[in-house]
Amino acid sequence: MASLAFAGIATKDSTMRIKFLAAAAASAALLAGCGLGAPAYPEFGQTSYRIEGMTADANGGAATQTVIYRDGPKLRVEAVLPNYGPATIVYDESTNAAYVLNPTGGSVAYAPGAPTATPAPAAPAATAPSTSAPTTTPPTTAAAPSVVQGATGIAVRIEDADAPQPLETAWAALGAGNARSTGRCEVAGERGREWTPKEAPAPGVERVACITEDGIVLRVTESGRTLWEATSVQRGQQDAALFGVPPGYQLIDPHAAAEQVGENLEQLDSVTGAPAAPQRAPDTRG
Repeated sequence: MASLAFAGIATKDSTMRIKFLAAAAASAALLAGCGLGAPAYPEFGQTSYRIEGMTADANGGAATQTVIYRDGPKLRVEAVLPNYGPATIVYDESTNAAYVLNPTGGSVAYAPGAPTATPAPAAPAATAPSTSAPTTTPPTTAAAPSVVQGATGIAVRIEDADAPQPLETAWAALGAGNARSTGRCEVAGERGREWTPKEAPAPGVERVACITEDGIVLRVTESGRTLWEATSVQRGQQDAALFGVPPGYQLIDPHAAAEQVGENLEQLDSVTGAPAAPQRAPDTRG
């Protein structure tokens, strides 16, 4: 009789336990549906790293190798730029500016629309139109400042808007309230979660990123096409020398170069007799 009573108690306890687990599961599902208890959104901007991977243009084209160094607000990108080729872009924290580095000292890439800084030969002196006319020699002008002798390279300043942004910037700006996780992922031996905007960035566009818990973007796809995928990740503080302009580099500001050209042209106009303003007719009245 005692054994039967014990069995009855055990049966009641088991039933209550099953009901409790079912209620807990239902509560967890409800919380997840409300955004509570969902996977934690990554923490961005706290991890220093070196990441290497392949980048592809959303409009097509072969993927190219890209290396990114990140240390707080400092960034270095070694990539292949369209219509230019291999390039290194750094964020110089000491001057709060971005530069394209060219170690060869030859032609320089500027931001779109900026003037070219390839040194131009000096303009030849103007020849006299006849033996009776005086000879006028205009001053020497150049399209841009020449490279300083002994410079080991050129650092061309670019607009902040033209500088590359860290991969995680857009996702950090999106925020947890505007993103949802679609599952787990693993890239280059690193584990993370896939995240997608709750609202598509454009009609028919689906963007998904595999991001680690500490905010490293491992892969980005857009409508099934892989735009970025890491092949190796190394965490840790990066050498400060990676993010500045190397010693011996000549700094060039394309806007300053354009202003200098404008001043030279004004000086040339004054020498050749081009009027700077409409001339007033002389007063012939007595």
